[in-house]
Amino acid sequence: MEYGLSNLYKTWITRLFYFFFIVTLLFPVIIINKMVFISIILLMVFNYKIYRFKTIAPFVIFLIFLWGFIHSFFYYSDRAISLQFFLSTLVLFLIYPINKYKIDLDRIAKVSGIIMVIYTWISFFIVTTGLPFSDAYYDFFFNYSTGSYSLRDFVDDGIITFQMGTLPFLYLSLVLYYVSFLKEKKIGKAIILLIFFVTLALGGSRASILTTIITLVMITFIKSSNINRIRFLFISIPVVITVGSYILINTNVFDKGEVSNAVKLGHYNSFWENLNFFNFFLGEGLASYYYSEGAHAFKAYTEITPLDMLRYFGFILTPILYIYMLFPIRRITAYFGENFLFFVTFFMYVVNSMTNPTMFNSYGFLIVLWYWSKILNTSEIKGSEVINEVKTVKQ
Repeated sequence: MEYGLSNLYKTWITRLFYFFFIVTLLFPVIIINKMVFISIILLMVFNYKIYRFKTIAPFVIFLIFLWGFIHSFFYYSDRAISLQFFLSTLVLFLIYPINKYKIDLDRIAKVSGIIMVIYTWISFFIVTTGLPFSDAYYDFFFNYSTGSYSLRDFVDDGIITFQMGTLPFLYLSLVLYYVSFLKEKKIGKAIILLIFFVTLALGGSRASILTTIITLVMITFIKSSNINRIRFLFISIPVVITVGSYILINTNVFDKGEVSNAVKLGHYNSFWENLNFFNFFLGEGLASYYYSEGAHAFKAYTEITPLDMLRYFGFILTPILYIYMLFPIRRITAYFGENFLFFVTFFMYVVNSMTNPTMFNSYGFLIVLWYWSKILNTSEIKGSEVINEVKTVKQ
């Protein structure tokens, strides 16, 4: 009876997680995902005695953001953004029911990715074909999916970009499908990978595209035999040099004069000009304003996430924040072996967030949850195997 109730409970909470992920990714500003989140939290609170707190990372990150939120009241800051940053950390506490009920976040991320791709291309078709309701639809897409449709000057003639605000999450879905493709080599998964990559490229984020390519290359290398790794290096090095040379010569991707690059350089220079003895150690609180040469305006947040975190929390708490995100448990061996692939995937996403605001938000924390779940679940299995081996030896 108890086993049946446990399975029923897991089924319902899994469905809630599916719904929470999908709604958060498609319509991040609509209140529905908040209601689903509250439902999961209530279920968690009512059953708090059954959870094993295998990591304190959510508590540490929550306390850091709480400090930043309180500290922001003593500085000129954007109160709404500060509150949004602070409340977003509550999502991290979902790691406990995820770990307890072994929620399959791989599958949820894959399904969510497919739905995101379908929604993106339907939206692109409606917005670009000039239908009678195209303008009204774009207003909805812009306001509720934080979408954008623009022309960026990576090349001389410019390039059209179209994306929903949570598109960087597709990085995780694409990586997971690629790992599945390496195992099964099915044509269907290859087609899905191609569609995913084109959708990601349509978003126009150079960092996301480059990060994805590098991650796929690293995964291929990790999954290959020693002889294939040598072959892979001989093939990939000339390809990288050729493609890199073409990009440098024929595009403005790394040009300091390109609009996006110029803005980011301005953010960076202004950060150092704003630094003093007190904010070096303590920061200035969440969403605190500073004048940016890049934007020629006061900014509460920028695309350069690590600099923002240093402004908010200072040079003491910011490293602690990133350490607990990357290493949710203390045992170093938990990040090697099978888990090394998960670490690489998440680490590259952190690298991507250094030039894009893709980490400390609703969809960024979903990727954190995925990473933590892989580390905790795999570590738990290894721990059980060690215990069983010890018992066997004693017998």
